[in-house]
Amino acid sequence: MNSIAKYLHTIALMGMFCLSAQASQPTEEVKITTDRVMALLNKPELQGDANRNERHRLIRKELDSRFNWEDCARGCLGRHWAKRSPEEKKEFITLFAEFLERSYLDKFDTYYTNVDAIKYKGEKIIDGFASVQVVMHTKANFDHPVEYRLEKTGAGDNWLIYDTIIEGVSMIKNYRDQFDEIITTSSYEGLIKVIKSKLGETR
Repeated sequence: MNSIAKYLHTIALMGMFCLSAQASQPTEEVKITTDRVMALLNKPELQGDANRNERHRLIRKELDSRFNWEDCARGCLGRHWAKRSPEEKKEFITLFAEFLERSYLDKFDTYYTNVDAIKYKGEKIIDGFASVQVVMHTKANFDHPVEYRLEKTGAGDNWLIYDTIIEGVSMIKNYRDQFDEIITTSSYEGLIKVIKSKLGETR
């Protein structure tokens, strides 16, 4: 993913945390995560570089409660998912979740202050799937339309995010195209090595 796309998806994650919503279930559940993360960001004892790791650990915990990492991972592997063993699937879900979180959390604190306003534009619910649309307005006077796609899970009837669409670009499709190219030109094992290498760079 290029730097512009990564920036926009970072902004999208922040948009989820800044959303001002009316009381409807998918949006309300997103707002619960919003309030918790905003509280973490504003805690005096979590401010500054010295508390970065703890701050990010707590934010990752909130992300884990709102994202369906298995659906994200399956979507990113696409046609290669069915070929994986149960053990490989479990490993990939864990690695991908950490990879995605680390990719954006490293930039989260910097870009957080760039969001000026979040405009709630609408919500659709069809057969256990939901779409929440917002427009994020930055201090540089740019508007970024974002669509959060959620699925209602059986466990507690929670709404979990499985994809974000930024200005027409799907996060899942973006990674699926990249991962497919790596697997096709190298191997699945080669993809795992690439992800582990990138995780090592951010540790």
